[in-house]
Amino acid sequence: MVFAYFACLFFSRILSICVECSSSNQEYTTKRGYWMNKVYAIIGPPASGKTTLVKALNNYRIPAIISHTTRLPKKEEINGVDYHFVDKEVFLKLPMIEKVNYSGHFYGLSKDEVLSKVKESSISVVEVDLRGLEQLKKLLGERLTAIFLFADKETILNRYVLQGDNDQEINRRIEYAEAAGEFVNWQKADYVVKNTGQLDVTVRQVLAIMDVSWVKSEF
Repeated sequence: MVFAYFACLFFSRILSICVECSSSNQEYTTKRGYWMNKVYAIIGPPASGKTTLVKALNNYRIPAIISHTTRLPKKEEINGVDYHFVDKEVFLKLPMIEKVNYSGHFYGLSKDEVLSKVKESSISVVEVDLRGLEQLKKLLGERLTAIFLFADKETILNRYVLQGDNDQEINRRIEYAEAAGEFVNWQKADYVVKNTGQLDVTVRQVLAIMDVSWVKSEF
């Protein structure tokens, strides 16, 4: 009788733990520790579709780690969604893991923003350049996986033209990307995905890498 009583208590406790762990992804993260959470860094040349991919992944409840910038938002951009738009004084006070000055404006990834997202989410995604990737590796170690989004130069040039950029701006962006190693940084990635222009195909490939199977959010 005593053995049966304690056996019943033991199996009741096991069942309780299983229910707690499966109740929600967020609860699992809190109970087990955020050191198990993963960050996927999207790298690649300019106009390869990185920003579009990150936004598409958000529809699958994969949150993005948002960078800060001192430039003014464009008409269609939303603060806290596309960037955290701040003035130079605020930007320079933030603990940045990497920052660049491009066309007179600062862009950077805040250490607090990264760690906050890692604690909150079992999976998150971030768009970074090669220097940002190196700093993220130092900060996150094995929790970081890099995905290189490939697009050839002809495709990239065509996208710039469709965006309405002039030849001078296009050449400046390409030269900046080449100097930063953005066309060859696939060597630093764990996976390479070719952007064929079919967003749904690219998203499915990335979700497979992430081992994500949940359905697209309706919100």
